[in-house]
Amino acid sequence: MMLAAFFLTACEQTNYDPNMSVAPGGGTVSTYKAYTLASADSKNIYGRVVFYKYSTAVTLVQIGLYNTASSATYTASVFQGTLAGNLATVLKPLDTVSGATGAFATNKYFTISEAGFYDKLTTYNANVKVLAGTTVVAGGNIGANAAPVEQSN
Repeated sequence: MMLAAFFLTACEQTNYDPNMSVAPGGGTVSTYKAYTLASADSKNIYGRVVFYKYSTAVTLVQIGLYNTASSATYTASVFQGTLAGNLATVLKPLDTVSGATGAFATNKYFTISEAGFYDKLTTYNANVKVLAGTTVVAGGNIGANAAPVEQSN
């Protein structure tokens, strides 16, 4: 027992500096389109949805919301048509949004693995809705229905 205690206390720990370098292009997604998600009720939940081109076959989606209830979870999806058209046809279900963070609950990004999705984004007749149960709390038009509020090629 004393021998084990000697080895555990005699070992020095080495603190290593983090390696801040990455492979060329690693960790960088620079092509994106951002759209506004406006509040749809009196709770004033609003934010943005951003579509990033990761590759020709993968599009990453990120949502950031403000004024969410910390104990709530919200569902988010890409719907057919304009927001005002109020169509209920889901084109792409997205991840749930955590009320504690206002971001996706599972991962920072939701992955759409569909070849050409990002490249065809501006032609889609679509909108994104965020719901608490069956009530829309935030939403915004995307694709052919709205110009991005910010983008980078």
